[in-house]
Amino acid sequence: MNTNSTYDCIVIGAGQAGLAAGYYLQQAGKHFLLLDGHERIGDNWRQRWKGLRLFSPNQYNALPGMPPAGDPLSLPDRREMADYLEAYATHFALPVKNACTCVSAKKTDGLWKIETEQDTLITRQLILATGAYRTPFIPETLANSFPSVIRQWHSSEIQSVADHADADTSVLIIGAGASGQQLSHLFYGTGADVTLTGPVLPNLPRNFLGKDIYWWLYKSGMMTLRNDRPPGSWMGNAGKGDLTVAEPPLPDGVRRIKTKVTLHDDGHLQFDCQKTMPAPLAWPGRKKGIVVWCTGFRNTYPFLPADALDEQGTPLQQSGQSTVYNDLFFLGLPNLLRPNSSLVGGVGRDAERIVKLILQTKTAGN
Repeated sequence: MNTNSTYDCIVIGAGQAGLAAGYYLQQAGKHFLLLDGHERIGDNWRQRWKGLRLFSPNQYNALPGMPPAGDPLSLPDRREMADYLEAYATHFALPVKNACTCVSAKKTDGLWKIETEQDTLITRQLILATGAYRTPFIPETLANSFPSVIRQWHSSEIQSVADHADADTSVLIIGAGASGQQLSHLFYGTGADVTLTGPVLPNLPRNFLGKDIYWWLYKSGMMTLRNDRPPGSWMGNAGKGDLTVAEPPLPDGVRRIKTKVTLHDDGHLQFDCQKTMPAPLAWPGRKKGIVVWCTGFRNTYPFLPADALDEQGTPLQQSGQSTVYNDLFFLGLPNLLRPNSSLVGGVGRDAERIVKLILQTKTAGN
């Protein structure tokens, strides 16, 4: 690998979005490199909890040029998805530099200077494909209200629930989406006392009129409507909320509180809805307590120039291209162009479009 040369494009992130970008950059004959902070391709999936499965069947999880192996209607687990991504990178011989973390990306003399923990790389164009689920979000005020004896983990840090809980444990799961519901089942199986808090979300059926629900979502066009043109733009935020697919009912023994926790004070949980929970709830009730945050992700980009981001640290971009730097692009963000823009089966279409934009963009040396 010649790190002294100037690359046409560097892609930061080698998950599904980065690999899809790599496929199309390779097709275009570009001199490019993918950087990834993990030791192996797919480790971001391998590090999730045992039992995690995708919502979508295999047939809707294909990256460009190579569909996943196995039954098209099966729901892949975390290891199957990780192995698919690794096999994809190997099959196309994509140039990936693993265990490589970007420290800063700065524009210098018309080129991007990428500082990593190991070296310095130069590129004409830059794609950020660090994913939609990279930086765990934990509400700071609420988290700080728990005493130090109560251990806290984000859902992305959980691999085996048995490592964290047993029959002497009270588990508080904050966030009632798919992660919260699935982890409630798993923690309850350890014999722990489980409390799940958070608003009720729509739960789509696995099958409808003899077809998988994803068949309907794709056949109707709901998953692929462009949000930057009618009719997708007319829908505004419709369809962008959280939902689950075919989540089974919780065990009767799981305490379900359908409102948000606001504070832990003097051994009690307080809630934001007095009608639903009129009195504080004593917690934990067993020898030890743990909190599991299923509160999603709020991605940060500390390595990018400050002027590429808004006041909240969100990229200033339109349909995947920076509005500040015309040679900076983004892939894999939720609803970047379509409802499936952050999904394995949706990143390919966005990547193809971004690479076409790259081919049309004038940069230093072109």
